[in-house]
Amino acid sequence: MKRDLWLMTLSLLAWGVGDGLFYHFQPLYLAQLGASPEGIGRVLGVAGALVTVMHLPVGRLVDRWGPHRLLAAGWIVGTLGAIAMAAARGLTLFVLGLWLYHAALFVMVPLQAYLGQVRGRFSLARVLTLTSAAFNLGTIVGPWLGGRIAQVWGLPRVYALAAGLFTLSTILVLRTRPHPWPSGPAASHSTRTSLRQALRDLPRPVWLLVGWIWLVFVLVTIPHPLLPNFLNEQRGVSLPRIGELGTLYALGATLSNALLGALPPFWGLSLAFSGQALAAGLIWRGQSWRAYQGAYFLFGGLRATRPLAHAQAQTRAPAGQRGLVYGLVETVVGLSLTVAAPLAGWLYARDPAMLFLTPALALLLLPVGWALSRPPQPTPRASG
Repeated sequence: MKRDLWLMTLSLLAWGVGDGLFYHFQPLYLAQLGASPEGIGRVLGVAGALVTVMHLPVGRLVDRWGPHRLLAAGWIVGTLGAIAMAAARGLTLFVLGLWLYHAALFVMVPLQAYLGQVRGRFSLARVLTLTSAAFNLGTIVGPWLGGRIAQVWGLPRVYALAAGLFTLSTILVLRTRPHPWPSGPAASHSTRTSLRQALRDLPRPVWLLVGWIWLVFVLVTIPHPLLPNFLNEQRGVSLPRIGELGTLYALGATLSNALLGALPPFWGLSLAFSGQALAAGLIWRGQSWRAYQGAYFLFGGLRATRPLAHAQAQTRAPAGQRGLVYGLVETVVGLSLTVAAPLAGWLYARDPAMLFLTPALALLLLPVGWALSRPPQPTPRASG
């Protein structure tokens, strides 16, 4: 298992470098290809919707087949999407490639499940955040390098290099081995029932916790889709400078995953969400390069919230339905982007500064999350 965990970690590192090359330039390149702010929001919203509808069926397939073959399929699909973006010279092909790349995020469900299989002595929260830290470590160098490549040779070269790195990452994943997936009466019953019935069988506390995760993710995600456009168009920050900020974003993501993963999942989530509100305030009110640097570092903490949300939800997952709960959490995280991206485009077209007000609202919901995350109290037994 140690071999497979190392291969997955190295694969995520390589993917992180490739993703970091273009992640922070994606909305800027869409604008260069002719998309309006509202159009960019719609494109990214559709990207979120494509993957959102896949997570629950994939979660069910994980419970039936195990995660490994779905893991390999996701890596291949993402690489094909990156190749299409690299080959595109117009908006239509680029958007199709972008949607294919985002659709590959269905791999998050089998990825979380597979990492749970090969985690060894690590806790689930620890292995998810440490491997996420490896991905984000890769994104530290990507934005800096991508900004300089874009300045000299243009953004298409950035995507070509990213596609090469994704190909390497896929080769590493294909070298991992499948492992037996848990089975038993509960698992057999879960996989025999329909998806609708399986969802109905989930306990009410799972649904309440997942609903809270969705709402908070919407509020903290709104500033992200058009953040590079705001700095470039409203504050005059250049592409290489945005690349440097992207490196700070990745550094913040890496450290957040490494540090917050050592905490109980809810407290890690609370600190990360609080950092999002502070970062939004720095962009909104700050007018200096130092403020932008601090904001991007804190914004990187959003990358730690996904594995922590999974770890928190798994504390309530019934036996035999872990894949389904993984899929449910990924679905609501995808739905948050589906809602947040078009809303961000709508707000940006009216008043760009309004993007940075919503994360503060998420802080008001933290007490609700704390109440939903508390373990159920045992019923006192009557004496006598």
